[in-house]
Amino acid sequence: MKKSLIALAALAASSAVFAQSSVTLFGVVDLAYERVKTNSGTISGIAPSANSSSRLGFRGVEDLGGGMSASFWLEAALAPMNGSGSSGTTNNNQSTNLQGTGVGGFTFNRRSTVSLSGPFGELRVGRDYVPSFWNYTIYDPFGTNSVGATMAAYTGGTNTFVRASNSVGYFLPGNLGGFYGQAMYAFGNRASTEVGALAAGYGPANGTKNNGRYMGLRFGYGQGPFNTAIAYGRTDYRAGTNTVALLGASGIPIGTYTDLNWGGSYTFGSIKAMAQLSRQKYEDFGVPGNTGKVNGWGLGVDWGVGAGDVLVSYSRVSLKAGFSPDPRASKWAVGYVHNLSKRTAVYGYYAHVSNGGGAAQTAGSFSSGGLGAVGGPSNVDSGSNGIDVGLRHSF
Repeated sequence: MKKSLIALAALAASSAVFAQSSVTLFGVVDLAYERVKTNSGTISGIAPSANSSSRLGFRGVEDLGGGMSASFWLEAALAPMNGSGSSGTTNNNQSTNLQGTGVGGFTFNRRSTVSLSGPFGELRVGRDYVPSFWNYTIYDPFGTNSVGATMAAYTGGTNTFVRASNSVGYFLPGNLGGFYGQAMYAFGNRASTEVGALAAGYGPANGTKNNGRYMGLRFGYGQGPFNTAIAYGRTDYRAGTNTVALLGASGIPIGTYTDLNWGGSYTFGSIKAMAQLSRQKYEDFGVPGNTGKVNGWGLGVDWGVGAGDVLVSYSRVSLKAGFSPDPRASKWAVGYVHNLSKRTAVYGYYAHVSNGGGAAQTAGSFSSGGLGAVGGPSNVDSGSNGIDVGLRHSF
């Protein structure tokens, strides 16, 4: 009898714990027909994530009492047109042989974190979005997806432009009268004694212990119809061992990368107007001591009409690299998303890209990973058109 009572007590205690915990399966499946026309031809096919990034994830939270909670988040990128996953980076480094996971494997490369939250805010550890990325996607009507994505998103040519591995992040609590903020430090996980060969002209090999290290901050204010934020990120790369493709130029060695950007929006009625500015700097760009600067800006509108949204944007980027010519590209895009329900939508987008000064951007989507994306058909100083027509379902 005593053992039975103990067992019942243990069961009741475990039930109380489970009652304070939850685990959720979630995801998005998004596929579109994408067609991109360039100076050298046309490419078309089925592409993922034109409206919202396809994903599969698990998240859970446990109430610790006293306003404290612990949580986890595991989220994997999907390419549902063929059922594959996508690549991730183990150490934030640009070198091909150091990137880690390859395309095709199912990995939790979108986010993989454990958190502790309370009145102090949230402490989060693992692979996560960097603070310097959010202004690109939040203040872009197309959310850095599809052929309509802001041009500035195409020029974030480092592995830490969107996410960083091995990170420790902090988020301000949500009761600060509209103010919010995020800070992150990500380790490159390199040995202090590590050395490696440099590209020709970059001098003798030296230690690379900070290779892949990221530091970033974001601070903003959102109240009523107004929202604005400024962000900064820095990634330390070892000059000569890392390469980046910018506005049509590929394989250029880089050193330290910094990203300073601002975004803002104002909502009046059913219309949300957006704006963004950015400056990305690449130290030791091409040759030691040279600095490449990518300046970008964009304007956009999200207009709610009935069960749908009309999207319009214009964005422009230019590269100042210390040599002539200076590549530049611009894009205008329009689109419509029709919500069939809270979880399902159909959409159609059109975008046109113009290039000058040696730029070779196409209208391929930032997320398609092959259908006319950067590195696709040559398009130097030429125009490019792109369309997406697709279906998105979230669960």
